[in-house]
Amino acid sequence: MPDHSAPATDVDDALGTVADELYGVPPDEFIAARDAAVAEARERGDRRLAKAIGRLRKPTKAAWLANLLARHRSEQLEGLLALAPGLADAQRTLDGPALRQLSSKRHQLVAAMVREAGRLAQEAGDPAAESVLRELHGILDAALARPEIAEQVRSGRLTRTLSYTGFGPEVDPDAVAVPSAPRSSAPPPSPEPERPDEPDRDDDAERRARLERLQAERDRRADELAAAEDEEAEARAKQDADEAAREEAVAAREEARRRVAELTAELEAAREREREAATAARDAETAAKASARAVGVAASRAARARARLEELDARLGAGSGDE
Repeated sequence: MPDHSAPATDVDDALGTVADELYGVPPDEFIAARDAAVAEARERGDRRLAKAIGRLRKPTKAAWLANLLARHRSEQLEGLLALAPGLADAQRTLDGPALRQLSSKRHQLVAAMVREAGRLAQEAGDPAAESVLRELHGILDAALARPEIAEQVRSGRLTRTLSYTGFGPEVDPDAVAVPSAPRSSAPPPSPEPERPDEPDRDDDAERRARLERLQAERDRRADELAAAEDEEAEARAKQDADEAAREEAVAAREEARRRVAELTAELEAAREREREAATAARDAETAAKASARAVGVAASRAARARARLEELDARLGAGSGDE
């Protein structure tokens, strides 16, 4: 049978439009909206689009909040994500003062964005719990640390609750930590006299070894995160399927209940009609018996009257014969 579905480019365009709509609705409404979109595509005969829409995953509540920010607060979101290059550069170069300054600004902006997402959720009629807002905080921190996560957040189609457990971007092995400015007016401590031939306790070899250990730990944690995210994606896919099955079962149950109610009402109406017919039958039987008795009485009267008339006719005939 030939496939009359739309070309791949048209499917991608249509899927993008549908995805933009679906990832704007609250998570609790996502499955129903997605199923409606799938049914609509099937009615148009676009089987490939229907299948592609069916593969769209339901977002977590925190991912939906991030999508709200991407849709309704894109400028503020870009302002937050613009900190990422500076944070990465300060981390690589071990620029302590810059890193502290940018980190402070990051915390302020992330907190403000989380509060704004809470307001947007409230306006959408689906308030977010504190635990969900904390998950959104983790998503925004991850977006600042990893460009690929930032792109997912910008897309407004995030489905998973992401977090970042690494140590930030790779540090430049030749970087030298930038000392911070003194925080008080107290005089700095007197420098210790130089000790010739004493090795530097933070020499290049030790620093590189430390960074290698950190990087190895980061890679291990990144692998653990990737495995956990894959497991979460599989679990959420099963959850979506189970929720869809549950909704279908609930709908079937409600339809069965509705039908039972209709049939019960029909049965009760039939029983009422049966009772009325039985009463009418009894009344008719009683009336028929009464009519039969009336007929018997009338027949007896008619017989007696007929006999008397015949007797009189006989007398009259006899009188005429005597003359």
